[in-house]
Amino acid sequence: MSARSGSAPAAAVPRLVMRVLERDERQLAYLWGVLAVSSLLLRPVWLAAAPLLPHCAFRAITGVPCLSCGTTRAAVALLNGHLVDALAANPLAALAGLGFLLGGLLAPVWAALGLPVPRLSRPPAGALRISLVLLLLAGWSWVILVKP
Repeated sequence: MSARSGSAPAAAVPRLVMRVLERDERQLAYLWGVLAVSSLLLRPVWLAAAPLLPHCAFRAITGVPCLSCGTTRAAVALLNGHLVDALAANPLAALAGLGFLLGGLLAPVWAALGLPVPRLSRPPAGALRISLVLLLLAGWSWVILVKP
């Protein structure tokens, strides 16, 4: 507790610090790149397999779409280059897929060039965790209300 105000001192906000990737992190970046490129090269397989995937068991039992309902439609739309359709199907899945592909293309280049990467000076406070939960709830609300 602070002697002047009688309250606990405010926690310092985490800062971004730059650091060089370690060997195992570079390997992970290269693996990410291989997986992203493989996903794109296997596009015909994904498109052929998508209709064979089972329907949502949660929705079949409850009648309510689950958090990931629309993910297959979003992935197929992304693989066909239709970003707007992917976002309409399931915004969180579309953004996660896009992040996976773009990050997988960028990370190996970044690692090969030896560029520094940002890191938080300390783990984030509970506000970030709460924000992530709210983001998931917003995505689920979209799936439930917009795409019945």
